[in-house]
Amino acid sequence: MLILLGPSASGKTESAKIMINRYPISRVVTCTTRPMRINEIDGFDYQFLTEEKFFAYKKNRYFVETAQYNGYWYGTPIKEVRDDKLIILEPQGLKSFLSVQSDSIVAIYLQTTEQTRIQRMRQRKDSESNIKKRIESDRVLFDMNRIEGLDLIIETSNLSLSDLADLVYENYQRLLSIKKHRFVQLSIFGE
Repeated sequence: MLILLGPSASGKTESAKIMINRYPISRVVTCTTRPMRINEIDGFDYQFLTEEKFFAYKKNRYFVETAQYNGYWYGTPIKEVRDDKLIILEPQGLKSFLSVQSDSIVAIYLQTTEQTRIQRMRQRKDSESNIKKRIESDRVLFDMNRIEGLDLIIETSNLSLSDLADLVYENYQRLLSIKKHRFVQLSIFGE
């Protein structure tokens, strides 16, 4: 599983879309208790659940992690932790995934200068107040001194989204191979 992390406008979402169209990888389908929106498809955009069913799943350890956002619950099914899956997380979500201790998890952080991020947010027409709020929030949320479990950091400021997608996917495959080889080696020799 490829986990992408990074602050607002670091290229996570757009590079993920490119990878999904270019490589044999798909995004994780998470569960939610929020109502389905127009044009959303159950099982594709999200797996839409009642709160009762969500909490029954949670009780039975169906999820790697759960979170409440805007009054609704979200959760990632353990069965989605596979080599052909991609998910975008915040650092707290990464901690939950690392507790699974799977050799299939590769966490890549997309680092971008604040100035580049501000420029990108302006290009996509974010409001100045929203830009300021996100930059301030990201300074705390994505403080590199508090993020553990990263396999690689990629500086994205000077990369096109297409080049970034290729670089992320190539490194994901390389790191996944190394982790799986190390796991097999440790299992064989009992170290």
